[in-house]
Amino acid sequence: MTTRELPTYREQAFIYLNQAHDELEKGDLRQASEKGWGAAAQMVKAVAARRGLRHRAHRDLINVVSGLDDPDLIIGFGIAQTLHQNFYEGLLDKNSVSLYLSTVGALIEALQANELG
Repeated sequence: MTTRELPTYREQAFIYLNQAHDELEKGDLRQASEKGWGAAAQMVKAVAARRGLRHRAHRDLINVVSGLDDPDLIIGFGIAQTLHQNFYEGLLDKNSVSLYLSTVGALIEALQANELG
């Protein structure tokens, strides 16, 4: 039996972002939203792991982003949290989900630069 190597947090972030756009295209706004949230959360976990910070709970992720002291990252992560809420509530329309996913894309790019730099 062989063990399959799991994607890193960073790799998983981009996998989820691609899946979010696929779900959006299919019209499944709840799944698109949750994959968008997952993309953001995975990239925050990458930053946290790199810095040796806790990253198991939502509160941990919020603390990591807040600790970066960058208003754009904090706002972007707040938008990602709204996508997570949309998975449960289904309140956002397709245009909003699309715009929020664009913000999450920019967020994970910025976080990736932060994680690697």
